[in-house]
Amino acid sequence: MSENQNNKKVENRGENLVDITDDYNKNERPQDESESILDEAVDKVKAGTKAVVNKVKDTDKDLGEEYNKEKTL
Repeated sequence: MSENQNNKKVENRGENLVDITDDYNKNERPQDESESILDEAVDKVKAGTKAVVNKVKDTDKDLGEEYNKEKTL
């Protein structure tokens, strides 16, 4: 806590924090690579969901084959 011009205590909201964004960006994955990984994960979830729906509709279908078919679309 610090005091403002009226001698009232105010909460420090981090205005004096050091910007570590550059260090973080240097040490972590580039943003475009992270987006690519996220997009790939979303595509896998969508393909898996569609495969399960197709399996429920027709129980004779193979779940693995349905997943691979949806993944390639």
